[in-house]
Amino acid sequence: MLEIEITGARLYYQVSGAGEPLLLIPGLGMDHTYYRLGVPLLSRSLQVFAVDPRGIGRSTKSTPPYTVEAWADDFAAMIDRLGLGPIHVLGSSLGGAMALAMAQRHPGKLKSLMVVGGFSELDRATELNFRLRLRLIQKLGMSDEVADYMGLWTLTRKFINSDAGFATMRANQANIRANSAEFYSAFVEALLKWGRCEGGQEQKPKFTTLLDSIRLPTLVVTSDNDHLIPKELSDLIAARIPGAKLVVVPGAGHIPFMEQPEEVVRIVLAFVKGR
Repeated sequence: MLEIEITGARLYYQVSGAGEPLLLIPGLGMDHTYYRLGVPLLSRSLQVFAVDPRGIGRSTKSTPPYTVEAWADDFAAMIDRLGLGPIHVLGSSLGGAMALAMAQRHPGKLKSLMVVGGFSELDRATELNFRLRLRLIQKLGMSDEVADYMGLWTLTRKFINSDAGFATMRANQANIRANSAEFYSAFVEALLKWGRCEGGQEQKPKFTTLLDSIRLPTLVVTSDNDHLIPKELSDLIAARIPGAKLVVVPGAGHIPFMEQPEEVVRIVLAFVKGR
């Protein structure tokens, strides 16, 4: 692992491969190992930077609150410090929201934008899901019950029922439980704030209204069996960003980089090489 200093924090990251640079931003509460199955495949063709966002993994644990926009600013600063820009940026789940914020706030840092299972707003059911997650953590902490709840929502039944899939779920749970209840709750609250779901945000326009200002080559990847962040939220992103390409991974859940890494890498590399 390498580290780089930005304002107020040190970010840890892993570099693999050679070629055009690609920044990978992980999902909610997880570190760079979120992409452990994809990095060996991506790094055959690209120079891959897999990062621990501020507050997660080995990166600086700044005092909450956190925001998606602040994480995006951190990654823009990281790109500057490394002298990499413009760079391909890919984010998954909450990392997809961070990538969207980067594209809107720092467009000159990005060569292309890739959003996997991401969201520019939340529907009612998704908001309820994350609010329930907060309440469970308040009552039970980062417990086995909370970990199983997260696992069941992010991976498909078929995948969990396989030995390899079950082992992947357990590894994810260990990664998430490395967060304290305080910090993980702060990350969920940042997600809700991004979705304009917090008190006092009733009149604030959703980020979706800003999507048409993004003028970057954009790939949006979703799965047809994602019950956490439904395909409709990816459809919305792809419809609003001019020229965005939408690809649906059949049979996968919320984290196709874990359930179908070869297929997602194929989609990503075809996009990067075909621009």
